[in-house]
Amino acid sequence: MSSFAAIPITTLSKPVSKPRMPLLQCQPRLRPAISCSAGEAGAEEAGGVAEEVRSRLRPALAIKATMERTKRRFDNYGKFGLLCGADGLPHLIVSGDQRHWGEFITPGLLFLYIAGWIGWVGRSYLIAIRGEKKPTQKEIIIDVPLASKLVFRGFSWPVAAYRELINGDLIAKDV
Repeated sequence: MSSFAAIPITTLSKPVSKPRMPLLQCQPRLRPAISCSAGEAGAEEAGGVAEEVRSRLRPALAIKATMERTKRRFDNYGKFGLLCGADGLPHLIVSGDQRHWGEFITPGLLFLYIAGWIGWVGRSYLIAIRGEKKPTQKEIIIDVPLASKLVFRGFSWPVAAYRELINGDLIAKDV
């Protein structure tokens, strides 16, 4: 027997009456229609939509420009004869091939020159402040006029180092 047997039939057949909400009549506030080309509001809206579309298009144009630059860069890798690794990117490979010496020798010599310049200026500064009353204080708080004078003199450090090597002043004698 089902569970509906306990419900009297008379309650199922009675209509359910709920209180109804009163119906309101909607009357839209209509303005007179005007031509889209003649209305100022339409022109303003069109300008806003066009600007929104342009703003969404800018990133796409930037991506397109990036893709073109990337393609040109990889084309140049091939034109210049650079050696590339398995990942397709150029690598500094010192193979002994004379055509690729410029990829290593020029930057290497430039690095050695700049590192030597920095070291020579630092050494010259320490030698210059050695006779001061408080040399450790001058190491902490750098004497800028003295240091800048030594920096400008330091560009010719290879010549000065060679001269000190010949004179015997490059290496301290008491060490």
